[in-house]
Amino acid sequence: MTYLSAPATVNASVNAAISSSLVALLDLAELPSGPRPGRRKQGLAVKYIPVRYARTYQAMNNGLYIGVADYTWGRGVYVTAVQEPLSTAIFGRVGVVGRFDPYRWRVFDARDPGNIALYTEWLRLQANFDDALLTVHSDYWFHFLRNTFREQFSIDCVLFHPDELDQRQRYTRQTDTWLAISDWDGPRLRSGYSDQVKDVRLVIIGEEEFVPDNPAFTRTAQLEIDGTSPNHPAVTRRVVRAYRNRSVVRLKS
Repeated sequence: MTYLSAPATVNASVNAAISSSLVALLDLAELPSGPRPGRRKQGLAVKYIPVRYARTYQAMNNGLYIGVADYTWGRGVYVTAVQEPLSTAIFGRVGVVGRFDPYRWRVFDARDPGNIALYTEWLRLQANFDDALLTVHSDYWFHFLRNTFREQFSIDCVLFHPDELDQRQRYTRQTDTWLAISDWDGPRLRSGYSDQVKDVRLVIIGEEEFVPDNPAFTRTAQLEIDGTSPNHPAVTRRVVRAYRNRSVVRLKS
């Protein structure tokens, strides 16, 4: 990959933003920011999948598949920290959980307005920016440039706020944080199965089903049997316990 040269000040500012963003991920995953003796505590990640893939994660498996479609921040594995265990339940009824060790990651916190301004500044300097902005191929070019940005700065994880919500925000809140995690083949983002999230297994089964609205900024729950939000702190504790005990948490609609 050949990158268009940006002023050294822009590159330096992006690298500074990356250096300061790791602590945000550690805070989110409730991991200690300082060195710890002995075995290091790891984070737990949650991803929701359609029921047709559930059986795969009831036994030994290859882990999470790296998405290559035009997702928000490009190619990667999209998860949440277990501290927000229902945030992506709008995408499937089965929640799988795995562990991750982010201590050596280069993280870009795209929730921070200052960091977004830096990314936008970098974006305007790219040769394809006019094509991205002014042609029918905008979707292609903007995703291409997000992948390029992550590759140029070797970004292992992007933190960002959700760009899809359930209508009532009982599961997904605008203040939640989603993670786009990178896997590498040398300096390039790769496809296949992720090495970054390990020991993945089925932990959560939800009753609720969601259907995308038009436009698909939101999704609508189809059951809402209880009529209340299942999103409360006890769910995280139940999910962590179930992962450790190899059991399953069932969530009512």
